[in-house]
Amino acid sequence: MRTVDAADRRSERRAPKDLGQFEVKLDEANGYLFNISEHGLCVVLPVDQPAMQAKQSVTGIVIGQGIRLEFPFKGKTVWFSVRKIEQTPYVFAGIEFESPMEIPESLISLSLARESGD
Repeated sequence: MRTVDAADRRSERRAPKDLGQFEVKLDEANGYLFNISEHGLCVVLPVDQPAMQAKQSVTGIVIGQGIRLEFPFKGKTVWFSVRKIEQTPYVFAGIEFESPMEIPESLISLSLARESGD
């Protein structure tokens, strides 16, 4: 497995219009997609989900709500932070894919709609 360098970290990230559009199901936790790039994704998890460890191997799937999308992935956790959304704390987890992946067209379309304010 290759190491992702700083240039890869600056790759374009896509983010859904709202968190409920894409559910992320991991081995032992469920959350929502915050953003995604060809190298990895950020998932938002309720704080009551089982704790994950740094560099933990994970398998998961991103599922679109109201659209046809199932995007399976394998990777490892690379960072965590606790942030508040509307005064409620959540765990944000960064997951690096085992290898670069092509982002589904449906996700790109929805993120472009968000950027244009639609």
